Amino acid sequence: MTIGIIGAGIAGLTAGRILAKAGHEVIIFEKSRGYGGRMATRYFHEDHSVKADHGAGFFTADSEEFKSFISELEDKELVKEWTQDLGYHDGKELLSKHPNRESQSFYVAPNGINSIGKYLSRWVDVKLEERVSGITLIGGSPVKKKQWMLNLQSFNTYELDAIIIATPGVQAYGLVQTAQDETAVRKLIREIDEITYNPSYSVMFGYEGAETPDWKAFSSNNAKISFVANESSKRDTGSELVLVAHSSADFARSNSKMDSVQVAETISAELGSIIGNWATRPAWAQVHYWRYSSAIKNLKMPFMELEDHPAPLALIGDYFEKPGVEGAFLSGYKLAHHWLNKFKSKR
Repeated sequence: MTIGIIGAGIAGLTAGRILAKAGHEVIIFEKSRGYGGRMATRYFHEDHSVKADHGAGFFTADSEEFKSFISELEDKELVKEWTQDLGYHDGKELLSKHPNRESQSFYVAPNGINSIGKYLSRWVDVKLEERVSGITLIGGSPVKKKQWMLNLQSFNTYELDAIIIATPGVQAYGLVQTAQDETAVRKLIREIDEITYNPSYSVMFGYEGAETPDWKAFSSNNAKISFVANESSKRDTGSELVLVAHSSADFARSNSKMDSVQVAETISAELGSIIGNWATRPAWAQVHYWRYSSAIKNLKMPFMELEDHPAPLALIGDYFEKPGVEGAFLSGYKLAHHWLNKFKSKR
């Protein structure tokens, strides 16, 4: 089959790799310039010598499927164990370990977490900077004609046997609506209608010549800052200390229109109150606003698809069974293996 996947995050790339290795033709359409979705890395300086993961910057593993994938990445030297405990700021002091969280392995990517997306893209045809505007059911014989037409904002179209939508739930909702004339498709719309997201600001700071803290990262109950990562503990950042502060959802929601300079100043001032006044004076700062940072509600299933329908369509992502990097991976993994079994005769 010729399968189109919308979204080059880890869910879409994982599903795409499995299906492509099984012999299907897979084309992934990604609206941005890079791979990985929220597994994003920003580069700094002309030589790109400094990197900062400003989305999902680390991950854990509970399932055997994801542990096996991590072992593959470790063999390729793409990931490493970072720490077994994250710190916690309780509002008064910075603790070395969260009092209510058990120790577990946290993994990071020394070359930037987007390197995982780049690695997964080797098995599929990824078309970057291609925004999908809609999908159209064109029907016909499953043998003689493709079932779907995918429409791009560039006015190009692709005829496909199957479509996987691997975007945040809100964006998936909008795409599925473009084909809502079908009763089966409307059922999918009802299922994802209530998926909403918390927003977040990620603020990247560089401190020239600053001493590297002994902590890797910490969460916080602060009203403005929810999490801080020490990027210089993941990789060599030269003479610069690089920190990434993630705002609370409430701060991002209340200040979504705030100028980026104001965001950086506000967050650096708050960061200084937590780790020391020196943090209020970064050499540089960059801000990224994540509109769909984390799903508020997750669906109690690994994926969703049109059932008993001649035109295969499925939704995957981290808004299904399990949130986070592992959840997105498992969603794509389980859908791909389900389809391999379901469509084993269609190559």
